Amino acid sequence: MRHYDCKNYINLDCEKGLCALCKAVVPISGQNSEACANFKAADKCGNCKNFSNPDNHGIGTCTGLEKENWSYSTMNACTCSGYEAR
Repeated sequence: MRHYDCKNYINLDCEKGLCALCKAVVPISGQNSEACANFKAADKCGNCKNFSNPDNHGIGTCTGLEKENWSYSTMNACTCSGYEAR
């Protein structure tokens, strides 16, 4: 897991973000992007029990809403009424 996948990550731009706990600037990928000991999985479609069958691009099926549809595994689901953590 990476900082980018944590509930405590605040996105700043396309390369970096901020840790809401320690206020450190952290990269999205590459060196020093690994999650710390305070990691908590973010509410993303890929972490939902209603998300299945992702392809090699992370596009899968959402079955948690009224109508089944496709979804990106990395999409933020913090406001989704059908989100249920795995």
